[in-house]
Amino acid sequence: MREVEMEIWSIAVATSAIFTTSLIFSMFGRGGGEFYLPIMLTILSLTYYTCAGISLFLIMLQGLSMIIVYHGKHRLVDWELALALGLIVGACSFLGGFLSYRIPAYLLKASFSTFLLISAYFIYRGVSVKPVKGGFGVWARKLGNNTYYINMLYITVPVAAAAFTAGMVGISGGGLIIPICVLFGGVPIRIAMGTNTFLVLISSSMSFMGHLIRGGFNPILGAILGCAVIVGAQIGSRFHVRLNEKTLRRAFSIILVVAAAWMLLKIFL
Repeated sequence: MREVEMEIWSIAVATSAIFTTSLIFSMFGRGGGEFYLPIMLTILSLTYYTCAGISLFLIMLQGLSMIIVYHGKHRLVDWELALALGLIVGACSFLGGFLSYRIPAYLLKASFSTFLLISAYFIYRGVSVKPVKGGFGVWARKLGNNTYYINMLYITVPVAAAAFTAGMVGISGGGLIIPICVLFGGVPIRIAMGTNTFLVLISSSMSFMGHLIRGGFNPILGAILGCAVIVGAQIGSRFHVRLNEKTLRRAFSIILVVAAAWMLLKIFL
């Protein structure tokens, strides 16, 4: 009886933590896999690969919930860019999720954390490559009142690598995909975050399928935690437009650092 009570209490704590994470990360158009995974590993008695499968399911629901707001309310999803990158992200995420069992978990965490820390520094400093209008591989885009140019040559391979690695780790990859689009592609940060909601959905869906084939999923726990994620994403997404761009960059950088630090910490705990 006592063990059952402890299990219920653990699920309640995990649900609250995941709701809060979903709310905060959705403000930046991101899945919260960097936190969902450690939360479940810390609080619940599950294996790493089962947690990774549940994490991807939660991110998939979060992506679906976010995109309703970022597209329907904020009009910040560049659909042509989203579809172009979505094909790459979907294929690489599925492959990463399918092959994840062949690579030690600690190596996956260490690699992804390193990339997150590097990205955080450059996002905070506001550094980015400025695409030249009419240049080779530069795509002219217009979304609402925003006209911008994207250097597709600079972002295609890095986005593929980020999606593949994220699929292995069991997260959406937005922590890297957003910085890649902003730093290398020249995409405005708000549009990068809005467009990433679609990539979150595609990446997590394909990665989840890869994990599901291997049997790494608990449907009952996924449904319980999924409800918390959907509600959190709806609330967080609506707060996005209340933040100015400078605050977005700084807060996003802090989230990347905290996520990387926590992921590294879990290697040794």
